[in-house]
Amino acid sequence: YNCPKCNQEFSAGSNFCKNCGYNLAIEFIETPVCPKCNKSFPPGSKFCEIDGIKLVPKDRLTHFDRYCEPSFGNRFLAFFLDGLFVTALSIPAIIAYAAGLVSVVNKQSENVTALFVLAAILYVIPIIYTLIKDGLGRGQSWGKRAVGLMVIHLPDNRPCTMGQSSLRNLFILFFGLIPIIGWLAEPISVLVSEKGRRIGDRAANTMVVELNHKVYVK
Repeated sequence: YNCPKCNQEFSAGSNFCKNCGYNLAIEFIETPVCPKCNKSFPPGSKFCEIDGIKLVPKDRLTHFDRYCEPSFGNRFLAFFLDGLFVTALSIPAIIAYAAGLVSVVNKQSENVTALFVLAAILYVIPIIYTLIKDGLGRGQSWGKRAVGLMVIHLPDNRPCTMGQSSLRNLFILFFGLIPIIGWLAEPISVLVSEKGRRIGDRAANTMVVELNHKVYVK
C-alpha cells in the first residue's frame, strides 16, 4: 500500500506512515465498501463514486442497515409535536406582544416600545429552536425523539449537526412565508421524492431515518 499523503509504501496493518506521520489507522481503509450500495473499492478510497457516501471497512459493514424511510404518519406526528413545542416557546413573546397592544389601546405610550422589543427578543427563542432542532442530541428534535426518528448527514452517516439542521430547516421558514403554495411545498416533496427527502434535505445532504435501524457512525 502507499500513503495517501506522501505516497510512501507501508505494510498492511501500519498505523502511521513512517515517512510523514500520516494517521493511516483513521484515514486509510484497506477494504473500503459503500454502506449504501455495497460496492467495494480499492484500498485507500474514501468516498463512493456512485452515492457520494463515505466508505467504511468491510468488516464493520454489519453495523449498518440500509436506510429505512419513516412513514409519513410518523414524520407528520414529529412535525406536529415540534410545532406544539415551538408554540410553547412562543407564549412569552405572545404575552409581551399582547401586553403591548393593550398599552396602545390604553394610550400608555411609555410601556409600548419596551413591550414590543421584549416580544421581538423572546420570539427569537422559538426561531432558533426551529433552525437547530434536528442537530440536538443524536440528530433529533424533541418531536423526532418522541416518535423514534433521527436526521443523518448522508456523506458520513453521522447525526445531523446544528449547522446542517439550520440549513435544512431554513427552507421551512422561507416557504412558510408563502401562503398555501409555500406551506405545501415541503410536505409534497416528502411524498414524491426518493427516500422521503424534502427540499431542505437535498440542500443540507441529509435524510430522516428510523432510529431503530442502526446507522454506521465512525
